[in-house]
Amino acid sequence: MSSDKYDAFLIRFNGTNYSAWAFHFEIFVKGKDLLGHVDGRKPAPDKDIDQDGHAKWEVKDAQIMAWILGSVESNFILNLRPFKTATRMWNHLKKLYSQTNTARRFQLEHELANLQQGSLSIFDFYSSFMNLWAEYTDIIYATLPPEGLSYVQSVHETTKRDQFLMKLRSEFESTRSNLMNRESVPSLDTCLNDLFREEQRLLNQNTMEQQKSTFVPMVMQLKASQK
Repeated sequence: MSSDKYDAFLIRFNGTNYSAWAFHFEIFVKGKDLLGHVDGRKPAPDKDIDQDGHAKWEVKDAQIMAWILGSVESNFILNLRPFKTATRMWNHLKKLYSQTNTARRFQLEHELANLQQGSLSIFDFYSSFMNLWAEYTDIIYATLPPEGLSYVQSVHETTKRDQFLMKLRSEFESTRSNLMNRESVPSLDTCLNDLFREEQRLLNQNTMEQQKSTFVPMVMQLKASQK
């Protein structure tokens, strides 16, 4: 299947997932060496000076507009009709849906505060947690000056790890305590390795207990039938 097909976009913009969609789309067009058409760094050549170059630029820009239209839900397509370049389409969506406002940040903080592992596996919980965390930090980092960004990012790395560990089910308490009580608390990536191992150990233990509970009645029934 060609990567130019619309179904190459695993994330379709639906009005509420701009951050994830924009990230995915930027990676896609960057891989085509066409990101300049999206962010405006590659404007159209002057048609009077370079007619051939202008025509080629229009073809590439039309392809990107087709990708944008193919990666959004159908009810957004007519709204993009007035915009005749990829940059204008992109900027329109960014202006309307980019989640950089205080209300969205508050909502994400609320969702993160209430998020718990519940019945999710470690992997599924990590995915849910990171989706919220990535969007939240995108909003925070967008307003920071470059000189303060690296410090805040380092603080957030610690906060991210601690928040994730605190939201795990009680059956992971021993692993969590072991991780947090180390002289140098490891990164979240390292913590995940330990948690995956513990999760597998618990699954194996549960499987063995279930097999044992099934085996014992079978033995009792067999003995009873032999009397």
